[in-house]
Amino acid sequence: MDVGAAVQETESIPICTEEAEREDSQANTATLQATVVAIVVTWNRKEMVSSVLDALVAQARICPALHVVVVDNASTDGTAEHISTKFQPDCVVKNQTSQALLPSFSDAETLDNARNLPGFASLTVVSNSDNLGGCGGFNTGFKYVEHAFGRSGDKDAPDFIWLLDDDIDLPAEALRELLEAAKQDQEISLVGSRTVDLGDRRTTIESTIYFDETTGLMGPEPGESNPLATEHYQWQSTSRDEAGKPIYSGVRDVDIVSACSMLARWKDVCEVGYWDERFFIYCDDADWCLRFKGKGKRVVCALDAIVYHTPWSHKLTPERGYYLNRNLAWMIRRNVGEQRLRKTLFKWSARLMSQAKTAILNRRLYEADLLMRAVADSLAGKGGKLYAPSSETESAVDALTRAGALSGGKRVVLSCPTHETALVAERFRSKVANELISSGKAADQPAWIVLARDGSAMPVHGGEPPVEGANRPELREYVHDRFNKIDTQLDWFRSPPAAVVVFDGHNDFPLVRGRNTIHVQSDDMTVARRERDGLRVKLKYASRWALLGVRVVLNVVRAKPAAV
Repeated sequence: MDVGAAVQETESIPICTEEAEREDSQANTATLQATVVAIVVTWNRKEMVSSVLDALVAQARICPALHVVVVDNASTDGTAEHISTKFQPDCVVKNQTSQALLPSFSDAETLDNARNLPGFASLTVVSNSDNLGGCGGFNTGFKYVEHAFGRSGDKDAPDFIWLLDDDIDLPAEALRELLEAAKQDQEISLVGSRTVDLGDRRTTIESTIYFDETTGLMGPEPGESNPLATEHYQWQSTSRDEAGKPIYSGVRDVDIVSACSMLARWKDVCEVGYWDERFFIYCDDADWCLRFKGKGKRVVCALDAIVYHTPWSHKLTPERGYYLNRNLAWMIRRNVGEQRLRKTLFKWSARLMSQAKTAILNRRLYEADLLMRAVADSLAGKGGKLYAPSSETESAVDALTRAGALSGGKRVVLSCPTHETALVAERFRSKVANELISSGKAADQPAWIVLARDGSAMPVHGGEPPVEGANRPELREYVHDRFNKIDTQLDWFRSPPAAVVVFDGHNDFPLVRGRNTIHVQSDDMTVARRERDGLRVKLKYASRWALLGVRVVLNVVRAKPAAV
């Protein structure tokens, strides 16, 4: 799980080898003898998961009884075969099921060349027949631990399980810090790591995470009514260096920790239960943490236990946003008291409905569809994997051709609400022009119109002003004001453009008419996605939005807390 915690700057000071060795030799016997099963869930990331296994070798020096279970979520890139060849696991287990909590583990297949090259206490690969998501992957891991090691109280049951994502890196002391935190109090059930940016290892992206019952959102600071608020703000005000930067050290009680690196006491896992299988991805670990808190268990973040991870915002797509928005509603229903529940649910639904309305107006219909589906599916309790119609992509020239935009006299609007999108638009325009010239179709180039928000500076070429000179596009500017936007688009209402190009989903201008929207990503302008739009389509979406709004109001009025 990744939440939008505020980005904070910090430098991670490496522990010198001699000091690390000295601390290792002084680690108490209980820590060294702890039995830990690391569960790594992966899907189509064979190189990344290999790096995680490499990083776990150092952890096994701290904890000799470290068993590793890799759950492969029906990868199509040969992940299971790659791991088998490179690491030669003790066994491979097939899991033919579409429901993680109802596994069908085959007899462990021992490979001919099984040698467990990393030297873990054991190394197992569990190959799922279906992609069960991160939620189903970890549930598969829990079930396999139960199957192979036993539940709490059984002779071979582990002390801890360690949940790990497949796109992380770990310093050598990560597990030791987690175990040291857990041993401080038997009431500590979950220990999370401090998350540092994988690409910039000086920057902490997640540390303390709290759940706000009044908004239903998660953040780095507790709300005023949170029982941990007073202690948190006292710590925050005192734990700073001479330059005023945060000092990340020690163990902090929190509401939520991320499963990108989470140590869980197995006996408490057996008591509280596994993950809610409706979630698929996102919020599943947060919901689990709050369930532990509801049972009176402690959830802590070990600030010295670092995990390097990619920021959540770098991975967020409209599809991932669907899961985040849908699942958050279930988390609210289960963890907000009856007195606040209706108000918090209304805030959640109003926020999503407002975002959907804005997306409908601003030529982002796929995004609007997923926002409304998230609301509808949360109301209906419809969980699992999202089955969205596949978005067909094609070359930018083909998309413009099918939109009827490549011929003399046709107008194509390039939406540029920011300076960055203006630069991308210029690259896109040049790319299309060069392709038309190279294919002998230079005369088919349309009349380009740059629709720029006031203040987004346009690029200058060779000293040539942005709106003058040969082959310069027409520039139309607007301000972020409702009446100005209406006035700006009057000409297009009478004579709509053949196509509107939107870059990276950024558009805040509600151009009502125009049947074609071309969506282009700045990191790969070789492909584009065409979306039908226009007044009729907008009215259809608006009707759907209004009906859903009625359902939301009726549902919120009748809302009651869900059973934990």
